[in-house]
Amino acid sequence: MLLSLSISNFAVFENVTINFDLGFNVFTGETGSGKSILIEAMGLILGERASKDLIRKGKKSALIEGIFDIGDNENIHSHLNSLNIEIDKEDYLIISREILDNGKSISKINGRVVPLSTLKSIGVFLIDIYSQFGHESLFKKENHIKMLDSLIEKDLSPIFKEYSKLFNRYIQVCNEINNLEIKLLNKESKIEQLNYEINEIDEAELKENEEEKLLKEIKKLSNVQEIKKSLYEALRLINSDDLNNVYSILNKIQGFDEKLESFLSRLDIQLEEIKLLGYDLRDYYDELDLDERQLSNIENRMSLINRLKRKYGFSIEKIKEYRESASEELSLLLEADNKLNSLLKEKASLYNTLKEKAALISKKRKDASEYLEKQLLVELNDLNMKNIKFKVNIEKKDLGADGWDNVEFLISTNVGSDLYSVQKIVSGGEASRIMLAFKKIKSDIGQTMVFDEIDTGISGKTAQMAGIKMKYIAMNNQVICVTHSPQIASIPKTHFLIEKNTVDNNTYSTVKKLDYEKRVLEIARLLSGMKITDKSLNNAKELIEFNKNTVE
Repeated sequence: MLLSLSISNFAVFENVTINFDLGFNVFTGETGSGKSILIEAMGLILGERASKDLIRKGKKSALIEGIFDIGDNENIHSHLNSLNIEIDKEDYLIISREILDNGKSISKINGRVVPLSTLKSIGVFLIDIYSQFGHESLFKKENHIKMLDSLIEKDLSPIFKEYSKLFNRYIQVCNEINNLEIKLLNKESKIEQLNYEINEIDEAELKENEEEKLLKEIKKLSNVQEIKKSLYEALRLINSDDLNNVYSILNKIQGFDEKLESFLSRLDIQLEEIKLLGYDLRDYYDELDLDERQLSNIENRMSLINRLKRKYGFSIEKIKEYRESASEELSLLLEADNKLNSLLKEKASLYNTLKEKAALISKKRKDASEYLEKQLLVELNDLNMKNIKFKVNIEKKDLGADGWDNVEFLISTNVGSDLYSVQKIVSGGEASRIMLAFKKIKSDIGQTMVFDEIDTGISGKTAQMAGIKMKYIAMNNQVICVTHSPQIASIPKTHFLIEKNTVDNNTYSTVKKLDYEKRVLEIARLLSGMKITDKSLNNAKELIEFNKNTVE
């Protein structure tokens, strides 16, 4: 049940809070007063798309907040738990949606920020909005099976859970079989190729960082002559008398300054180190020589690595990854026949089980269709659609996610006419009445149901009967109805008036809950227009009194 709806800075609503009653709630107001905006606000907390254009001028954001009493509704609590949202049965569910001027929005459940998809998933449990164009869903054949299933949702739900699990596995097995069958094409040649590739990589005995080491060695061997030439020049300079001359000069003058002794000591050390360096450079110079065979071997090794890189990857690491992948594919091919046989057996077993489940689902649908066919005619007769023929046509198709039934609603609206699909011959007004009748038939779900101008195209006795059916629905559900019909508006005690006001060039709408006297005035306005007469007031009172105790 929707306890309250608060709207701030959203379109024509500046700051409005509506406290709903359990049962039948009705909204009336002149065209353009904001009735459709009210329904749009409800849709936003259910996860519908938002537009920043609906933020009031001069404001940076709009906020819509709904408070729900979900009581001990196990379906909602179970779904919330699956989302890791825990709410005690004594607590209220509070959903808010803030629309920002940058086009983004912030969604919260009991103060916790959640993605928009979470609002959508919860919204289906909270409010069922039937808009003035909601009948268009009847014109889509794919919706017919969903509507039929909704009549027996509680009965079908556990079977569908099992069926869906089996069907998902069945599809997975079929895909695995297809993939295996593709892999098994030219199996022997693929095995031969994979063995060749794996052996080629294994024989190469690739090592980490090998390329870097080889490149350094190639660089060295390719420049041996240059290295030796430079070493020879370095040795010549080391063996020159320049440094010894420095020593002689300092030694000659050390007697004049005792500090020069420390310089001589340091120079002694340097001369000894340079002498040792010269020996090492000489040894290295003598050992260094161009090994053409070694260079050729290294170049061949690099050529092998580059060839493998071109075939299997752009690095030694990638080559090794390819080798692991090829090994796995080879193992799969070697075991493919056994795996395929196992999958084919599982597929056959799953298919047989699915057929059993599909047959059970189909039986329940057929039972439900018989009930719907009979009951819908009764409801439509009350809504001034007489001499109607209605049939739920169920034909068998290939197994699918929803079973093997192809469901289509057929109708004849004239005596002697053949049955045709509803989308071919039903008008918008007739479709609205069919949808209302359908919702009345399935009205034991304990949900908040919103009817937005369902009276479009009907009036008088038919509109009154539509209101009575909504009153019946409200016995087990909360009903919120936006209407222009005085016949419908006169039925519920809870009546809200939406009015547009302009103050100092600021336009805003208010929502007021009407007492009896104001209800009479509003219904009189709906009956006669802006000019309210004594006659229209009396007619309004008569309508209210007549409908006071009216229940189907």
